[in-house]
Amino acid sequence: MFTRDQIISFCAVYEEGSYSAAARKIGRDRSTVREHVTILEDNIGVELFEIVGRSAIPTAPAKQLFPRSVAITRQIEEFEQAALHSFGQELLTLNIYYDPIVPTSLIAHLANKMEENHPEVQINWLQKHRQQAMEDLISRQAHLALMPIKMMVKPDKEVNYINLGRVPLSVYTGRSHTFANRKSVRIAELQLSKQYIFETHFDAELQGTKISPNYSLIGSNDLALKLLKHGGWAALPDEFAKDFVELGYIRKVDCYELVNTIDYNICVFFSPSLEHNDVISYALDQIRSYSQQKLK
Repeated sequence: MFTRDQIISFCAVYEEGSYSAAARKIGRDRSTVREHVTILEDNIGVELFEIVGRSAIPTAPAKQLFPRSVAITRQIEEFEQAALHSFGQELLTLNIYYDPIVPTSLIAHLANKMEENHPEVQINWLQKHRQQAMEDLISRQAHLALMPIKMMVKPDKEVNYINLGRVPLSVYTGRSHTFANRKSVRIAELQLSKQYIFETHFDAELQGTKISPNYSLIGSNDLALKLLKHGGWAALPDEFAKDFVELGYIRKVDCYELVNTIDYNICVFFSPSLEHNDVISYALDQIRSYSQQKLK
């Protein structure tokens, strides 16, 4: 029989590389951590670490067991958080963090549905950086976060996510820009022109964010519109840009090397401790419903 403490101690030693560092990480005595690992070794009949000086070097069996132990540890932590915080907790304020590329139609859909079914809940829509969102989800200052992801989704272990689908972006410029009436442009030409980049994407190091060495960081789609009147270009969400293209404020630019749109996947991140809360559960269901119909 393996216990919670044995698995947590094993993970800590594996990650920290020594019993002393592991003990500091999980707030236990070194002797207690060593005892947990020793009992685990006795139960499975193999050594998990080779002691070299002050370091604990994982053996081959330890390397095979570690990924499974991490999954078990996370499930234990999620169960504890859910048991302590989910049930009977009344939520009257919902803080939702979002990125500028999140479709406004998704935000409007969720806002309307929440007003219909949970009018007692005050919803705060706050534009934030991805890292700030992850930190605030863990501390429960935020409840949901709609954010783009990189090539792989690697949230903090205290945060769960649902992959919602792709948001298409294209290159746009002002109507007076030299690119505006061109059939297509090359990436080399974009590199010679001023680029406006969402600060949140730049900080998150999203793939393909920076193309031109001559760039400025911006905080919103609305600011991009105003700046594009005077020059430069930006990758904007097609849903947001559509109306302004029809009004003649901006022009969509075809880039020869980009056959299709620039797509970023977006996820909704949330704390597992609140997943079973009625308000959070309803909001997640509405986000999933919208995404199944509108995002591919």
